[in-house]
Amino acid sequence: MNVGVTGGTGFAGQALVGRLLSRGASVRVLARPSHRADALETQGARVVRGDLVDAEAAARAFAGADVVYHLAAKVEGAGGRKEYFAANVTGTERLLQACLANAVKRVVYASSVAVYGPLRATEPIDEDTPFDSAPEERDIYAQSKIAADRLALDFGRKTGLAITILRPGIIFGPGRPLPIGLLGARFGKSGIVVGTRNQRIPLVYIENLVDAMEAVAAESDVAPQQYIVVDDENLTLGEYHAARNAVENTHTLFVPPRPFALAADCGLLPRAGTFSRRHVRRALENRKYDTSRIRLQTGWAPKIDLREAIRRTVARSA
Repeated sequence: MNVGVTGGTGFAGQALVGRLLSRGASVRVLARPSHRADALETQGARVVRGDLVDAEAAARAFAGADVVYHLAAKVEGAGGRKEYFAANVTGTERLLQACLANAVKRVVYASSVAVYGPLRATEPIDEDTPFDSAPEERDIYAQSKIAADRLALDFGRKTGLAITILRPGIIFGPGRPLPIGLLGARFGKSGIVVGTRNQRIPLVYIENLVDAMEAVAAESDVAPQQYIVVDDENLTLGEYHAARNAVENTHTLFVPPRPFALAADCGLLPRAGTFSRRHVRRALENRKYDTSRIRLQTGWAPKIDLREAIRRTVARSA
């Protein structure tokens, strides 16, 4: 199989490239020059140095590929709206145009559950749930991913390019600190979480996510597809931190969310980004992400359970 990858030097990208190479795939990675790109080449990937602005480099990376995985994105770090939209929206558009021009058979595009806004009711969030209706009140990353998802869906419908959008929850695994929660912080051996123990947390272990990437890439339907990917849609903060604390020998303090929510409502927190009223409201909801579509249509299910995923993350990150 011939495979193209963007974002191959990132956390999810490195895991995906390693898996593909282990299966004997011919992998071409479009990446800027870096030590990580050199490491991928050492593992057996063909690295095309360049980016999506360079049409010639994109053609060398993607021409005739059976699948292109688009994982490149700006998730955090310095920059304003211009930088985030250039990377996540314009970059996605260029990727799709390059794939169409070079006869790529399928594109798997990694998005995020961040595209969904606060709940209007108690129903679970699924792939038919509308995008956040007020993205301007969210952080720039969420704004850019909503715009990129809309673009990808429209592009697929208009051109016939087979596009599959994956929307994972919070990705964790070796090489990253274990997550605390949507609103929380780590202080040495202690974690402080703003929320309740019965509030759900949408986690996906990196190897389970790569399984999902492979599963959707094997589909034959050319119509645009969308899938939410979360290991356990009913996992609560209490259950997760009990497992994390047992493995890490740490402690978690849960802080009642109401004062924090009131502070956001009264404008006592920054009005934009992570502490905006809308972001805080969304983060404190007990949100359930329905993963039945990917399970039913592809047969995907997480192979590595929570306790083992935490153990592997802690062991390999030490």
